[in-house]
Amino acid sequence: MKKFMPIVATALIFVACNNSRSKNTHADHMVAVAEDTATIAVDNGKGDTALTKEEAAGVSNMAAKIESSTEKVNLKTASNPFAGLYSAYFELKDALVKDNGAAAQATAKGIQAAIEKVNSEQLDAVQGKLWKEHQRKLAFDTEHIAGIKENEHQREHFVTLSKNMYVLMKSVKPEVTVYYQHCPMYRDGKGANWLSTQKKIENPYLGQSMPTCGSIVETIQ
Repeated sequence: MKKFMPIVATALIFVACNNSRSKNTHADHMVAVAEDTATIAVDNGKGDTALTKEEAAGVSNMAAKIESSTEKVNLKTASNPFAGLYSAYFELKDALVKDNGAAAQATAKGIQAAIEKVNSEQLDAVQGKLWKEHQRKLAFDTEHIAGIKENEHQREHFVTLSKNMYVLMKSVKPEVTVYYQHCPMYRDGKGANWLSTQKKIENPYLGQSMPTCGSIVETIQ
């Protein structure tokens, strides 16, 4: 969903967004992060979150395999193996919305614990392969978030954490409706996505400076 604003209003919001962010972007550190956590993202045509045609075909193919798998876990009769992981992610998102670095640290540690508790025996072959590919990436970002209190650095890792969590939630659906949401202002207009159980926009990238900035780009249910 795209929202249009008068040119003057948009310019003022953009300036306010930029002024609210720390100038400490940890650029050198994030080169290594980008290389280690590179992954696919939803094709919503916004900034660097768009998929190439080849990646989009790969996602479609993966989804088809998951739907056709005869060994797929029935989440209506079995507990979701990622329930604890998903819950911890949403708690981290809420902490960043509140600009609470200490709480973000604590919830990231919760994600680390949830990763260790995932029972791979509850996954079918396709889901198990997907988990094997993303487990290390999720652990990498949560380890860094758990090790710092500075919000902007935490948010840089939250970008890639959210991308990988999105792929996981598309494979093994949460037991509640999840909204994939987009902030167009973060990272000097490059934008970034996150997942939420609420339709209401509560932006984890801009925090209390612009909590309602963003829109829903996909619903997972």
